[in-house]
Amino acid sequence: MQPASCDTTQNDGGNAMTETVELENLSLDPRQALAYEEWQRLSRDDGAPLQSDFRPDRIARALPAAMLLHVERDGPDVRFRQKLEGRFVTLAFGEGSGGDIETLYTDEHLHDIMPRYLEAAVTGDTAMTECSVPMRNDEPFSFTRLILPFCGPDGAVNRLLVVFRFDPVALARLPGPVKIRREVPSEAENPATRSFLGMAHARQAG
Repeated sequence: MQPASCDTTQNDGGNAMTETVELENLSLDPRQALAYEEWQRLSRDDGAPLQSDFRPDRIARALPAAMLLHVERDGPDVRFRQKLEGRFVTLAFGEGSGGDIETLYTDEHLHDIMPRYLEAAVTGDTAMTECSVPMRNDEPFSFTRLILPFCGPDGAVNRLLVVFRFDPVALARLPGPVKIRREVPSEAENPATRSFLGMAHARQAG
């Protein structure tokens, strides 16, 4: 998918920051534009590039705002495992590296994010979306999300590189990660813990 408009500087591999790139009528910030230009450079006939050809060092300046999702397939089912996160991503969302996103995030948030992830994983197309999630004080926190698919030797998408655009002032003022994570039950609320404690109390009583 080609950008709607592009007025860029040359990227000679030195992580030059680019300007005025649009995708799906949304402007890419310099980090997103840098990652998108590298994706286009590696793209084969405007399709998803090979994951093995991707060199993160070529987009080093974009990585603080980036997240890498591994695409896992089991028959018709597609799941996404969150592997790498930049420091801006963890500031906004909290740490979730290694987790299945369906276990990390609330159903409401998954309802918003999953369709475009699934579309990119199936079609190999890029996507650019606007997002808004609640902060801890329930005020909205807005950002944009660029999704860049990469494929394996078999042609199936096996990675999604997601590059976010966060307003730096809003990010700095966040009182903590936004409210998109599933609640982790306390030890007292955990069924396994309750069962263990129950057996322990029974033994003491006996």
